[in-house]
Amino acid sequence: MIVWKIRNMNHSTGSLPSFNQFDIIVLDNTAFVSGFNLNLVTFQNPAIQMYITMDIYEEALKNPRSKQIIEIAEAQNILRIQNPTADSLSTVTTYATKTGDIGALSKPDQSIIGLCLDLKLDFAEKRIILMSDDYSVQNTCSALKIPIFKLHKKGIKKKIQWEIYCPQCFQVFPPNELGNLCDHCGAQLKRRRYRGKRRRI
Repeated sequence: MIVWKIRNMNHSTGSLPSFNQFDIIVLDNTAFVSGFNLNLVTFQNPAIQMYITMDIYEEALKNPRSKQIIEIAEAQNILRIQNPTADSLSTVTTYATKTGDIGALSKPDQSIIGLCLDLKLDFAEKRIILMSDDYSVQNTCSALKIPIFKLHKKGIKKKIQWEIYCPQCFQVFPPNELGNLCDHCGAQLKRRRYRGKRRRI
């Protein structure tokens, strides 16, 4: 899995690893919540393009800190909003179901992964990366071979395949049942690493 780290970013000096190796960055809401400075990226690489989806935009506006960053970025015209196609969202659903992440991915999460797939098709020659600290986003991107740029968390080291199960009666359920109640005993369903014969993703 391709992962770039900026956990050692020096916030006092504003120093960042080189963004010159990228052409497009797709941003998760974690970038805005953490106070990531978009201007530092464009200062380093004026030609870089940054994208979010409308779902991420609406989610970010609910947080005062994220809202401020979004509004500044909009005023400076350094952030583009684009929604994913139905085909790319369908692909995300397929792969996230195979990895067992579908129940943990929100609609905004799925939208940015889908947008990455569309941008890879539209700009095949461009170096595209998704910035996110979300483990389920990272795991699904790993299956789809989308490079991840993580902010502060360690991130996943390899692809994970999950299974949804009941912690009380140990019945196994489909991936999209995560968080629901077991129809056998009523306990809330959780997920764990799949430990049987590994299925191909």
